[in-house]
Amino acid sequence: MSGAEAEPGGGSATYHRLVAIKRRLPEWLRYRIDPYNTVADRFIAESAEALPSGLRVLDAGAGECRHKPCFAHTHYFGTDNGMGDEEDWDYTQLSFKSNLMALPVGDASVDVVVSVNVLEHVAEPIEMLRECRRVLRDGGQLLLVAPQSWRLHQTPQDYFRFTQHGLEHALSRAGFADVEIEPVGGAFWNLGSRSLYLLTHFKGPWFPVAILLSPLLGFLIPLLCFYLDRLDPEREDTLGYRVRAKAPGGCGRPAAQRSSRATQGREVSPV
Repeated sequence: MSGAEAEPGGGSATYHRLVAIKRRLPEWLRYRIDPYNTVADRFIAESAEALPSGLRVLDAGAGECRHKPCFAHTHYFGTDNGMGDEEDWDYTQLSFKSNLMALPVGDASVDVVVSVNVLEHVAEPIEMLRECRRVLRDGGQLLLVAPQSWRLHQTPQDYFRFTQHGLEHALSRAGFADVEIEPVGGAFWNLGSRSLYLLTHFKGPWFPVAILLSPLLGFLIPLLCFYLDRLDPEREDTLGYRVRAKAPGGCGRPAAQRSSRATQGREVSPV
């Protein structure tokens, strides 16, 4: 799964070099070069800061648990199936590994579920969202980021892209309410991101070409597109969405009637 940055398919080594470079940039500049992932990080960080201390937070599809520091004042649990990028990612920070469609977590046992760039990697996204709803207490919160426009990545576990209406439908079917969906940029942010990730096509002996073109494709064009994005108020060609949703009272199953799928083997109890 991807609890980390969304990444394109192909050019994996070049991609990881690109990510390493981006992470060394000042945050204000990284925002202008790679707004989608920066907005996702800010969304989670700001949401985490607003949470009271001591809440139980489940990061479903946490990957390398890169958002864990944001939840230092809470009881944070990161889970993932560990299949997103087995060669290049470090999964040792996970609290436990699990199938996200059958979480080994009790009903109504967590206060917040976080899921960043994960839903597209789940073969049955509504089932995963139902699992998130099941483990949330009534009134609990889901923080979700999902792409609408992104290249094939983490194959073969890459199944879907989501429109606003698709997310509304899936969240409603899963039992969520008070859904707030905000697009992450418009057509120009989309174009800037595509320009940046064109660099990942220069692999192996062609990597020096990526270095040569990076000032244009990886800096000037994304920077120009960042500022031009105000020309697209409709946001129909957005990169993706950040979502808040709540688990309304009375929709979850009582703890005594836990799903047999979710409690096979050892159940993990976030306390």
